[in-house]
Amino acid sequence: MKAQMRFQKIMCLVMLILGAVAFVYACSYVTGSVQYLFDMLQKRASGGYRELIDGAMIYIDIQSFNNMLLWFSIVMILAAVLLYITSTNKRRKYYITNYVATGVCAGLDIVLSIVAMALNGSWKAKFLAVDFEAWKTYYDAVDSMGDKLYDIDYSESTIMFDLGFVLFAIIIVASLLLVFNLVWKLMNEKAEKKLLSGAALENGKEVTAV
Repeated sequence: MKAQMRFQKIMCLVMLILGAVAFVYACSYVTGSVQYLFDMLQKRASGGYRELIDGAMIYIDIQSFNNMLLWFSIVMILAAVLLYITSTNKRRKYYITNYVATGVCAGLDIVLSIVAMALNGSWKAKFLAVDFEAWKTYYDAVDSMGDKLYDIDYSESTIMFDLGFVLFAIIIVASLLLVFNLVWKLMNEKAEKKLLSGAALENGKEVTAV
């Protein structure tokens, strides 16, 4: 029972931390390669960005998904807070509110993570469709004139997209472990109830014998 109690405290804290990490990730989502691409065009192009490098407007287009990620993370944090409001992290015996809190937190996190991963994959594909050859040629041409593009780098890195897959996969695993904790709790409560019933039965027999 002590091991399970310790595990439930850890899992509730993990869900809260992962929600916070998801929030930080959402705030950092379009940094790096996507930001470099748009910044370079914004500071150098005199006309439409799309005509200069195909796909460069991904920075603008992806903002709606970035906002969605931000809201997803806020929902995850609130769902984790619900675990603490219902004392799911420290309650020895679970009540209906604890089942609901666990189901809401795990369910929401799994669904939101799957949606986020699917859309993240779609945006990664769009980023990889950018005309990198034209971007590199333009970057080198300006760089060869001694202009460092305001410290803007050329990069084809997909690290921010890849981090999303890792993060949301971890959140899904953590959510499943939270459900496992609930099952473990139920098994412990059932075993404890059976043990107490057996002890009461034995005590009753001893009284009868006397």
